[in-house]
Amino acid sequence: MYLTDYREMTLTDVITKLEPELFRKVTGLYIKDFDLLVSLGVFNSAHINSAVYNFKRYEDASLVYTSLNKHEGERIGLFDTVISSADYHTAFINQPKLF
Repeated sequence: MYLTDYREMTLTDVITKLEPELFRKVTGLYIKDFDLLVSLGVFNSAHINSAVYNFKRYEDASLVYTSLNKHEGERIGLFDTVISSADYHTAFINQPKLF
């Protein structure tokens, strides 16, 4: 779902509410199929939240490197939760601040 610009929303909301047609086009799955997979526990929320978080950290680092930071100060959506920009930047205390 990298093709969407709804960064402040959870990925689950992007899939089920904001961009269901994009999800269908990219995966070939209907929302009811996605809901079934979620209900069966196919998706490990903690792992997906971590993966989305890490992807966004690296994406932000590359955008800041090129002087593009259009998401500064926004809330950050993960798979099934949203965190504040401050929490996003301080989640890993022992890691250097990227920007």
